[in-house]
Amino acid sequence: MSDFFQNGVITTIPKIGSRTIEEMEEMLLKLSKRRNMVLLLPALYSEFETPAMQKIVEELQQVRYLYRIVVGLDQADAEEFARVRAFMKDLPVPVDVIWNDGPRIKALKKELQEAGFESIERRGKGLNVWLMLGYILSDQDAYAIAVHDCDIVNYTREIPARLLYPIVHPGFDYEFNKGYYARVTNRVHGRATRLFYTPFLKSLERIFGKNRYLDYMGSFRYALSGEFAFIRSLARGIRISPTWGLEVSTLSEVYYNTSRKRICQSEIMESYEHKHQEIGVEACDGVSKMTKEIAETIFRIMSQTGVTFSTANFNALLTTYYEEAQRAIAQYSVISEVNGLQYNRKAELQAIKAFTDALRAAKEEFNRDPMGVPSLAPWTAVRSVLPSFSYRFQEAVRQDNAGN
Repeated sequence: MSDFFQNGVITTIPKIGSRTIEEMEEMLLKLSKRRNMVLLLPALYSEFETPAMQKIVEELQQVRYLYRIVVGLDQADAEEFARVRAFMKDLPVPVDVIWNDGPRIKALKKELQEAGFESIERRGKGLNVWLMLGYILSDQDAYAIAVHDCDIVNYTREIPARLLYPIVHPGFDYEFNKGYYARVTNRVHGRATRLFYTPFLKSLERIFGKNRYLDYMGSFRYALSGEFAFIRSLARGIRISPTWGLEVSTLSEVYYNTSRKRICQSEIMESYEHKHQEIGVEACDGVSKMTKEIAETIFRIMSQTGVTFSTANFNALLTTYYEEAQRAIAQYSVISEVNGLQYNRKAELQAIKAFTDALRAAKEEFNRDPMGVPSLAPWTAVRSVLPSFSYRFQEAVRQDNAGN
């Protein structure tokens, strides 16, 4: 059972006590009479052919408090889109599937590009989440929005419940909730967080000193998790990164768009299992690509606050990161030994070497182009430029789901 110690600048809500999911859902059902809750599912078609997605749908069939479910479907042809619609039709709440590769949505994306909106051509989870947000934000009745990945092998319906509960309860004042959990089987997982993200933040603090942004980013127990929830009024003004920096850029956008006292994180399950990414031989694939783009995102955000990155600072950051990562290896070696878990020290050392190379590549890319890949614009900006876009977007999704 996790602890309830509050050691960061945001509220942490651990999973303790004996409250059942049935009791929590009963309260959420009552709250749904006043505050409509939506679940967004960014998915590849290939994920609908996995046991994980079957488990997710089986669990969601028991959920009664949701107002809508929106599926953002990538890499699907017309026949596959039809299969997904049929697969989701037995859920007890309305389900809208956004066919991102369909002709109607492609035409709308082209219109956005022609209107000057950037990064629309960069396919991936970031664009998928952004499109789902734009679709549901056009519904004035939607209040709270939760997002989670679709590759969770041990999924339970407790995930959306614990994501949504803190932001819809009228006795609280939270606008954003980030999910966290342990990543443990017969060994510890979460290499990108354990061996890169946390040592990287500690290194930045050692080089540049303490600041509020780093304190905030370091307060999240699993900053790279794909599970979060926020209220509609916050979501409408947030930019979304189209790169692997999606999670950290979203946390940064939340930091600049609301007060820290309105941000929390919740333990949504005790242990989380999903498909594991390969490290990657270079900074262009696998977890190495992820860490490179995370580093670039944080460099960019810090530079926007006036932090200057000199060559000497970058060199010091590389050596400091390697030292902090080595220290993390020693810590997780002890944790694994005490708990009887497998631990491959050689593989961990190879990982931090790959992450160091990725950090070096991030530094070179940032020096070459400090602006980087533009974020997808907040939907308030889209509406100001294309006032009728939301209506046409809704209509396109309706016609696709009607089979017209």
